[in-house]
Amino acid sequence: MLSFRTYLLSLFSGVRYLEKAVFNLDYGQLRLVFHALEERKQFIDNAPHLCHALPCMTPCYGWFETVYYWVGLKMYDLVAGRHLLHLSRYYSAQESSELFPTLAQKGKDRSLKGTVVYYDGQMNDSRVNVSLACTAALAGAAVLNHAEVVSLLKEEGTGRIKGARIRDNLSGEEFNTYAKVVVNAGGPFCDSVRKLANKDAKPMICPSSGVHIVLPDYYSPEGMGLIVPKTKDGRVIFMLPWLGRTVAGTTDSSTSITMLPEPHEDEIEFILDAIRDYLNVKVRRVDVLSAWSGIRPLAMDPNAKNTESISRDHVVCEEYPGLVTITGGKWTTYRRWVIVRWRGMTGRTRTCHEPKNPVRHTPFNQKKKCFIFVFC
Repeated sequence: MLSFRTYLLSLFSGVRYLEKAVFNLDYGQLRLVFHALEERKQFIDNAPHLCHALPCMTPCYGWFETVYYWVGLKMYDLVAGRHLLHLSRYYSAQESSELFPTLAQKGKDRSLKGTVVYYDGQMNDSRVNVSLACTAALAGAAVLNHAEVVSLLKEEGTGRIKGARIRDNLSGEEFNTYAKVVVNAGGPFCDSVRKLANKDAKPMICPSSGVHIVLPDYYSPEGMGLIVPKTKDGRVIFMLPWLGRTVAGTTDSSTSITMLPEPHEDEIEFILDAIRDYLNVKVRRVDVLSAWSGIRPLAMDPNAKNTESISRDHVVCEEYPGLVTITGGKWTTYRRWVIVRWRGMTGRTRTCHEPKNPVRHTPFNQKKKCFIFVFC
């Protein structure tokens, strides 16, 4: 069962996570960077028609910033190793203006010293979603959209979950489907599925709102992104060319879980204010062509003070027999979720059922109805 609500355009493998790993001596963040770098390269190799490398410019308005970001991004290159897309490099202020004409040369008591350009990934997330669903269907999976799990089916006596009752929200029809394992990958709604197994289940999702806005094409040149590494409140803001327009984002704040998340005016203004200081064009509210909001299903850490500080690594657990929950994580590392869970459920290492190219193949043997996947 497949029902995606996507909001990401990027295969960013985690520059800021590397910074946190170094300064906080956090191995979890470093592990996430290693995994994301590997999967980013795999993503681009698997689906070059949907994913590509994108140069991203980091402006430096002080010599300390210049050295700091140059060293940091060279470390990023080093960590990437054989999964490196292209080497990062420094550009002078004049060269930077030629590459990114709307980049501000001067600001409030500051002048541009240069920029450091590094490479990350960009993908068409909606088309990747559809490609994965079509690939699964070609391999024999039953793919159903606009469907809802209304209850979980349990074995009498043992209480083991053996399937789910599904409602087709287009026709209203309900039916049962059975499997050896039900995989709950419901994104921000995974707690709702868990509560179908146990109504007293404690929440493990800390929902975070991510807002993006679409601006006219002249805000950024084709083929070059802009990264603002630190805003007034410590967040990262980016501007990326996208389908003949410019996408700017994103926010990272606590939110409630809803089927139709909407961007708030203060979040739109926050993004505009963040990019205003770095551009030589007038940034106006009327230039916002559209805006949308998505919900990140972050795995909850009770000691975290805010969602921005929570790791984006994924969590896999089997709290109830027959129900496996996968949550957290990043788009970039989705393939790794499947591999980790496949090995955990089968006890196998890599086999012919675990291909490196999930866009063209499927990692599961569909001769028997082994798994039910619940996506949102």
